[in-house]
Amino acid sequence: MAAQLLSTSGLEKPYVSYAVAADYAMLSVYLLVLLISVTAYRARSSPTRASNVVLVMPSVATRSVKDSLLYAISHNRFLGLPIYVVIDEGAELEDDLKRLSGVNVVVVPKDYRRDLIGKGRALRYFVENYVRPDVWYVFLDDDNLVLDDKFLYEIPYYERKGYAAFNPVLVPRQGRSPIAFVMDFARYLDDISFFRFFTGLLKRPYLGLHGELLGVKGSALLALDAFNEPSKVEDYRLAIKIVRSGLKTWQSATRVSILSPNSVRDLIRQRTRWHSGIFESWRDAPASMKAAMVLKSIVRTVGMLGIWLLVPVTHSLLFALLALPTSAAYWYVYFYGAKAARKLKLVVTIPAFWLIEGLGFFYGLLKVGSREFIVIDKRL
Repeated sequence: MAAQLLSTSGLEKPYVSYAVAADYAMLSVYLLVLLISVTAYRARSSPTRASNVVLVMPSVATRSVKDSLLYAISHNRFLGLPIYVVIDEGAELEDDLKRLSGVNVVVVPKDYRRDLIGKGRALRYFVENYVRPDVWYVFLDDDNLVLDDKFLYEIPYYERKGYAAFNPVLVPRQGRSPIAFVMDFARYLDDISFFRFFTGLLKRPYLGLHGELLGVKGSALLALDAFNEPSKVEDYRLAIKIVRSGLKTWQSATRVSILSPNSVRDLIRQRTRWHSGIFESWRDAPASMKAAMVLKSIVRTVGMLGIWLLVPVTHSLLFALLALPTSAAYWYVYFYGAKAARKLKLVVTIPAFWLIEGLGFFYGLLKVGSREFIVIDKRL
């Protein structure tokens, strides 16, 4: 019976055995990275709180982001830090923002550096005109809610040791789309595995950096000539410069709540911008970053495709052996997301997630070379 099962599944063929072995090796890599990251890394802190820190929130400042932006400003005041909001001249919310107490509004002139794109243009203006070498600048997106102040106690410790930048752990917050919310839990899984392993344990952002709670010391921003190139993914471009310069990074214990896209369409558009920008920056990335990205992409792609395992579309034992291992982690985190959304019925949609993520990758390829900077709906 066993022999017959192996025969019908094709496992007796040598190349099939190699495929199964490769898949399990891939699983071993993923689980090993996750295990090491979770158990071997802890952000260090000092007993004193940093006082040389400011928050910087670039925003398109349109009506579509008004609710999320004003809520983020109000929430993040608990940190007790100076807040700078960087907007374009003539932005719809310019007058509203200027009426807020305790908020420094930085207006980027219309004729400033039209060669730069989107958020990167605003950040470059801020670096040129406001950055001081002895201050830490913590960049936030206009929907980000910082959940604790641990990073403020970490900065003195890492500053003494010469570190230049840090990132947090991202935690999804539900917007108007429960499916997009569930899918965003993959970002949390990536943060506590591969991003923690590279940015934290190895002290190098080989997979890039998040724009959410991106903390960088002013001296590093100036030395790296930060945000001075047109890019849809200015945080990834900064990571390239940090890796090439040999500067050290850490992953903070601070968690940041990020608003998930309000629709599946917006989620695809968001991923499209990410992939398009990374493809455009690929030739400038060092070999170490390319290798890390390829490894993570292979592991994640196989895992996403393996999600189809629990759909009764095949009776192939071979398919099961190939797909099950690498999809286990994603099944778990998506199930957790469905539970967090209080919509366990969304579990039945999980097999479609690989297709949705794949569309972002495909459209990203098509958008290479485009100067369009995609801004998604952030209405609450």
